Amino acid sequence: MEQKQAIFAKSRIIFMVLLIVLIEIGEILLHKFNITAWPAMVCMILYFFVHMDYRQIPHIVIGSAFGILNYMLINPFIKALTPITGAFPAQLIYIAVFVAAIVLLKDHIPWVFNTSAFLLFVIASIAGKALPGPDPLNWITVQVVGGTVLILGVFAIQTILKRFGLN
Repeated sequence: MEQKQAIFAKSRIIFMVLLIVLIEIGEILLHKFNITAWPAMVCMILYFFVHMDYRQIPHIVIGSAFGILNYMLINPFIKALTPITGAFPAQLIYIAVFVAAIVLLKDHIPWVFNTSAFLLFVIASIAGKALPGPDPLNWITVQVVGGTVLILGVFAIQTILKRFGLN
C-alpha cells in the first residue's frame, strides 16, 4: 500500500503556493488583456489528470486544439446536411464520426485523437452558447499558448521541487 504524503508536508505546501502564484499570474494577465482564460486553465487541469506526466503534454495541447477546431467544423457540417437530414440528425452524425475517429485512431495518432480533443469539443460547444459569443480562433490561441505556458509552469514547479529533494 502506497503511503500518503502528510497534508501539511513541506513539499505539498511549496507546490501549493507556487501553483497558486502561477494560476493567479495567469488569471491577472489574461484578465488585463481581456482574454478568455478557460482554454488555458483546462489544459493545465488535463495535465493534472495525466498525473503531471510531461510526455503527455503534446497530447493535451494538440488534442485540445483539435477539439476546439471540431467545434468550428460542426456548424458548417450541420448547415450542409440540414436540407438532407435535418439539423439535429446532422449534429448526431458529426458527433458519431468524431467519436468514432477518436476511438479508431487514438492508438495511431494519440496526440490528436484523444480524450482531450473530445473534452475541449464539449466545453467549446457549451462556451459557444454563452455571451458575448463564440471566438474559437481566440480559444485555440489561448489554449495552445496559455495552456502550454501553464503546463510548463507546473512542470517547472515539479522540477524545482525535485532539484531540492522535495518531491
